[in-house]
Amino acid sequence: MDSTKRLFKLLGPGLFSGANLDRISRVFYDAAKIVYERQKKSSRQLKMRDISSAIVVADSLHAQAYRFEASGPLAANFGNFPEADALDYYDKQAIGVVKDKLGRPIRIDDDGMKSLYKDDASGRHIVESKNYEEGRGKRLPWIRHALMNSGAIYVHEETTKGIFRRAYLYTAIVSIPLVQANKPQISYYVVVVREGKNKEDLRFITAYSMLKLNDFLRILAPTYPLGRI
Repeated sequence: MDSTKRLFKLLGPGLFSGANLDRISRVFYDAAKIVYERQKKSSRQLKMRDISSAIVVADSLHAQAYRFEASGPLAANFGNFPEADALDYYDKQAIGVVKDKLGRPIRIDDDGMKSLYKDDASGRHIVESKNYEEGRGKRLPWIRHALMNSGAIYVHEETTKGIFRRAYLYTAIVSIPLVQANKPQISYYVVVVREGKNKEDLRFITAYSMLKLNDFLRILAPTYPLGRI
């Protein structure tokens, strides 16, 4: 019997309780989605370690997830939040140095203000009023909070034009209470920090959120967990 048939037989009726089967399915789905995203970007047959490491990422997503509720100061920018207010908030309350849970200092500087802007056509952070994304302005209080509190950190390594770069993705699953809804909205949040030539030089690059789990898994697909914190 091939591996696919054995798996379907194992997951068949009667072997697991309903709750356990649901949990198994969620973990397997996340791992399979990560493998699928890796496969799309690979020109070669994936190796066994490419597949097994996807299970490690899926495990981290469930066992190490950092969650918080967007309320109080973390919801201070909700409602109408125009560009001028976002720039003022960033300048007065975001810029500076914070330490993550590992005690590593992370610099948030003027350049990170570009993260408030995104050109739809190119995907680049082009600072023009037409490219301001109000949703990013509303979530500015989340940047420092995630960097200081999230232990769900993923490492992304790439070589572009012969230059090796390492980035750290600080992630969170955010619950946003909605007044006119029976349950809160769930948002997946990512803060990107890049390593400089000096490995100890860590700098905030951008932050963004998404509502779909599949989009979150696509972002995590090329990464690996930094470790249990």
